[in-house]
Amino acid sequence: MKNKSLIWMFFVLFLMTAPLTLSQNDVKIFQESWESLSTHPVPEWFADAKFGIYAHLGVYCVPAFGTEWYPRLMYQDNDRVYKHHIATYGDPSTFGYKDFIPQFKLEKFDPEQWAELYKQSGAKFAGPVAEHHDGFSMWASKVNRWNAKDMGPQRDVVGELVAAIRKRDMKIITSFHHAFNVQGYYTARAGWDTADPKFEDLYGQFKDPKIAYDRWFTKLQEVIDAYQPDQIWFDFCLGKVPDAYKRKFAAYYYNKQAEWGKDVIITRKGEDLPAGVGVLDIERGRMKDSDPQLWQTDDSTAYNSWSWVQDLKVKPPVEMIHELIDIVSKNGILLLNVCPKADGTITDGQQQLLREMGQWLKVNGEAIYATRPWLIYGQGPTRMTKGGGFLDTIHYTPRDVRFTRSKDGKTLYAICLGWPEGDFTLDSMTVQNASGARVSLLGSDAKVSYTVNPDKSITIHTPKLDESKRPCQYACSFKLEGFDMAANPFATSQAIVLKAEQATLEGEKIALEERNKQTNIGFWDNPQESVHWLVRIPAAGNYLVRGRFAAAAGASQLLLTAQGNQLKMSISASGSWDQPVTVDAGRLSFEKPGVYHLILASADNSAWKAVNVWDIQLAPANP
Repeated sequence: MKNKSLIWMFFVLFLMTAPLTLSQNDVKIFQESWESLSTHPVPEWFADAKFGIYAHLGVYCVPAFGTEWYPRLMYQDNDRVYKHHIATYGDPSTFGYKDFIPQFKLEKFDPEQWAELYKQSGAKFAGPVAEHHDGFSMWASKVNRWNAKDMGPQRDVVGELVAAIRKRDMKIITSFHHAFNVQGYYTARAGWDTADPKFEDLYGQFKDPKIAYDRWFTKLQEVIDAYQPDQIWFDFCLGKVPDAYKRKFAAYYYNKQAEWGKDVIITRKGEDLPAGVGVLDIERGRMKDSDPQLWQTDDSTAYNSWSWVQDLKVKPPVEMIHELIDIVSKNGILLLNVCPKADGTITDGQQQLLREMGQWLKVNGEAIYATRPWLIYGQGPTRMTKGGGFLDTIHYTPRDVRFTRSKDGKTLYAICLGWPEGDFTLDSMTVQNASGARVSLLGSDAKVSYTVNPDKSITIHTPKLDESKRPCQYACSFKLEGFDMAANPFATSQAIVLKAEQATLEGEKIALEERNKQTNIGFWDNPQESVHWLVRIPAAGNYLVRGRFAAAAGASQLLLTAQGNQLKMSISASGSWDQPVTVDAGRLSFEKPGVYHLILASADNSAWKAVNVWDIQLAPANP
């Protein structure tokens, strides 16, 4: 018995002293410092999710005019919203924004229907706008008397929606726009309710900044404690909140992970938080190229507003599906906003948009969810000229292809933004080994054949399917398994293209011309003439060089010179002036970064044959 007691004592002691098998986030305590907070990792669930939904539902949906900025603009002279307000409701001195609250009833709001629609859309996380710039809280707040539980609909909108979404095994996002409320969102004028001290807590007109920012933090604390959101999203103006408050919030939220047993994330605009503290969000935009850091875009189902307005212009499904694909290929996540009415309903057009996205994702979700970016994001004629927010609509073609890969790196997905009639070549990649490889079309049993070309690119032979038998609309995903592939260096973002129209032409006859809707350098009959470019080389090293030429008159040789470095290019005879042939020329070496003068001239005047030049391309190569 004594031996058994001793063994038991040692066993209990072992359990008390043994390290717990918890994740790093479960045990790490984050300090209220940027150094500590910047070590918070991005949760894997967030990197896997790819698609989420939230909704701008608030008192501003009652006037349903202009945009969700109605509360601010109704107090600004000469704005069309101000004029509309006076004509419809009277002067702000007699009918202020607060007077819309009794009309905000949400009499048809059904959180279960909303959550089910979100689930059908294929979203992996969803939630409400907890508080917009207007200062009206959509949860049962004890800090803010202006809230949806005590006024207006008299319902805890956040709580009801969170419960319905969580029931469907989706993560929760709550968005906050309330920093602007205490930073001059409303114009205060004598005689208006915005200047009345009785309403300073709605209109953010606090004389003491400490009171304002204490409330900013306490509202966040209330939502964190009551609803345990997986993501907290911030609109702009967070940058003007004092750092001490932001650090206090971030530490409070991130330290809840150990208590809740789950990983959470903050998303923010621009540089409103230091790099590494949360994930960057880009409003109505995206990255030009793939980025090593995960990022998010927030966009709306409508072109003209983030909230319900009478003339809401809803986007077509093809546009949102193409945007989602492009974003995911560049290591991004799409957060899509819905614009509900003040009665709590979502319009048929928006419901159709979400359901069609869901139908597409049912077929192609394997190429979207839990994927990671490939070496390059894609190929095709449609390329963004810039990245960032508030971009114009981008229209793609079936020849635009976007790539994603499985997390284990064994499977590559080539997503065509349309149905590619006939064969298409993935010239942005090279096949190193295709032994035992196969290509299939997601959602279809149709056989997909392919060819590995002499240049090691792969041509996929699109199955001949009637439109009614194709697996989906808008975009199709080809699954490539068993290939050992590398990115074509000329397809990467580091590649430099010296276009014909960028050149300086030296000679009397040589000139630009158009062939097949492309600009090229033609009429180069005289070997004494030459072509010149100035090019900025970003980094020292060796660069692969190739060009596109046509030589219908016969084979010829060109010499490319770059400050002492020379490269001879042999141009074979081509059958036409209209179809250029790509010529791999070799390497040029640049000892340091800078601007270089490149000259393209005849290499042998005695054997000269006329050449048309489309472009010269340079791509970094290993030394």
